[in-house]
Amino acid sequence: MNAQSASSSRSHAARLPRAANSACRRRCRRAMLNARGWARMKGTLSVASLGLKLLLFGLCFYPAVSPTSADTIYVTTATGIEDFNSSGGTGSVFSAGGWGGIALDSGGVLYAAGPGNTIYKFGSNGSASLFANSDLSLPWDLAFSTSDGLYVSNPGNNTIAQFNSNGSGTVFATAAAGLNGPTALAFDSSGNLYVANAGNYTIEKFSPGGTGSVFATSSSGVDNPEGLAWFGGNLYVANYGNNTIERFSSAGQGSVFASTNLLSFPYGLAFDSNGDLYVANHGNGGILEFDPNGVGSVFASDLGNAVWLAIEEIPEPSGILLVSLALPLLFLPRVAASFSRGAHYRRRHSQHPPSAKEAGLGVNA
Repeated sequence: MNAQSASSSRSHAARLPRAANSACRRRCRRAMLNARGWARMKGTLSVASLGLKLLLFGLCFYPAVSPTSADTIYVTTATGIEDFNSSGGTGSVFSAGGWGGIALDSGGVLYAAGPGNTIYKFGSNGSASLFANSDLSLPWDLAFSTSDGLYVSNPGNNTIAQFNSNGSGTVFATAAAGLNGPTALAFDSSGNLYVANAGNYTIEKFSPGGTGSVFATSSSGVDNPEGLAWFGGNLYVANYGNNTIERFSSAGQGSVFASTNLLSFPYGLAFDSNGDLYVANHGNGGILEFDPNGVGSVFASDLGNAVWLAIEEIPEPSGILLVSLALPLLFLPRVAASFSRGAHYRRRHSQHPPSAKEAGLGVNA
């Protein structure tokens, strides 16, 4: 072996460890980059997973709080019960016939006073079935308590009847407790019952146990009361006698809520889920809508003998639902970017063997 060949061999042998070390460093770097990319992606996926869990949580409540729903307004007329959507539009006949006072239980089931001293219960398609026919005498208005007991005013014998879910009735209050031509009924949030006494122009208040007391009289603004509704800690009274809506505090202090020529012998009252008050105008067969400030407008007209109202409230979507639906969408760009970076790392640093030239091999001796 000559000196030149020996020198080339020694140089080639010296390069082998360096090439091997370089290849090892490249493999380590590729592994670190891949691990770093997957770590970033795992962190992003963990956050996105939380968002998806919130989405599923929100969807569990979605059927009960549909964002496209609106309150349903029921009104009795000379021809039957009509229903309206609170977002507007024309009504449709829910059930034909001559019905009296109406009320909805906590499940949204409608009840109505029927002919011949009866109470009927309605299916969702408007079909009626007998609910009660005892302890009734000219049943006028209906109201459900906070515990879902049904109460009925009987002006025929000056009593209030109470019914359980099976239709079994008992007498809750009589004339001895101050009833005189009882018509409209309303409950407050504490379970106290308010009764409009058309016979002596007073409002009576009954505790859940049946103890009665005078709540308001003609001197405080009551004039032939025919409609009651409780909302926001106040009692609202439809004054059939002077075409006004009176508002009473829980202490019985009255003030005029609405007095306008739109009112024509106001009767039934009901609030929707937005706090707007609806009034059945018995005088001209229409329905009025009042905002919380007492500003009124015509909601429906030409109904003919509009008397009683009941509103099925449909709540708006909750904040939890809206956040849970939107949160996963916020992380979609980050998830996509992480997948893109991971793919970039794999393309750029795929584990292919180094070339002979990179390893320093194949050099002619």
